[in-house]
Amino acid sequence: MKRAGVHSFGGGPRGERDTMQYLINGLPIGAIYALVALGYSLIYASAGVLNWSQGDMVMLGAYIGYSLHRIAGWNFILSLLCSMISVAVVGAAVKRTVLSTLRARSAPPINVVIGTLGVAIICRNIALGVWGPDAQPFPSPVGSSPIQIGNLRIVGQDTLIVLTGIGLMLLLQYFLKFTREGKALRAVAQDRMAAALMGIDPELSDTLAFATSAAMGAAAGILIAPLFFVTFNMGAGIGLKGFVAAVVGGLGNIPGAIAGGFFLGIIESVAGGRISSGYRDAISFAVLIVVLWLRPSGLFSRTVEDKV
Repeated sequence: MKRAGVHSFGGGPRGERDTMQYLINGLPIGAIYALVALGYSLIYASAGVLNWSQGDMVMLGAYIGYSLHRIAGWNFILSLLCSMISVAVVGAAVKRTVLSTLRARSAPPINVVIGTLGVAIICRNIALGVWGPDAQPFPSPVGSSPIQIGNLRIVGQDTLIVLTGIGLMLLLQYFLKFTREGKALRAVAQDRMAAALMGIDPELSDTLAFATSAAMGAAAGILIAPLFFVTFNMGAGIGLKGFVAAVVGGLGNIPGAIAGGFFLGIIESVAGGRISSGYRDAISFAVLIVVLWLRPSGLFSRTVEDKV
């Protein structure tokens, strides 16, 4: 995500000011990566599989939000909520049609991964058929003019992304720790067989994990839509970056996914500003390779006791 600003490679106050601007610019994209990473980690912790359609939940959320906001004339908040609910239903359907069916046939885990990849391709083709190949602009509900605070520039949409993203992360933590369904999901993540013996339905928890993950992806999609055009293949890149963030934070580790998302976003912003924005993708995957080499369990996997 390229931002306006002065690039300085020297030291001194100007270099420090530029670094602070890069850090601020990295927070919103970090929040998006964290929301997508939460989807990967939540499903992996509960069901033990990777859902490669998670990135396309972002795309569906953006398109549904676009249709409700631009075409139907709904306000941004209502469009966001309805988009999350709609895509959550899609996520639950993916679990019921792909994961449950393949598990009933005792298929190996790789078959489930391929199945979710097939879902991703189907979603892109449906989006292409419904909304067409042209990129669609999505106006920001808070405007696009930056606010100057001292030597720093703050964009309203960036602030909305960070605040909404953090709010959704806190809401997820509350759901997991203080609701009956959330505690059941955590129990399944810790020990699936023991949870079943205690009367918890692991399949229901898996469905809830898929639905919640899809809703988080949809929120990421509609939040990032005003920064980029909405396209049928926008979920591919965001989904990969979210996966990198999940691995960096520790796959299956919910707090780690949040930390990994913000870490990756800030690293991308600072490195892109100091080196070149053209190397953002290379930098992200270089970070992934280094983490897998030095700490395969993730940078933040030992900072918490529970995965969810």
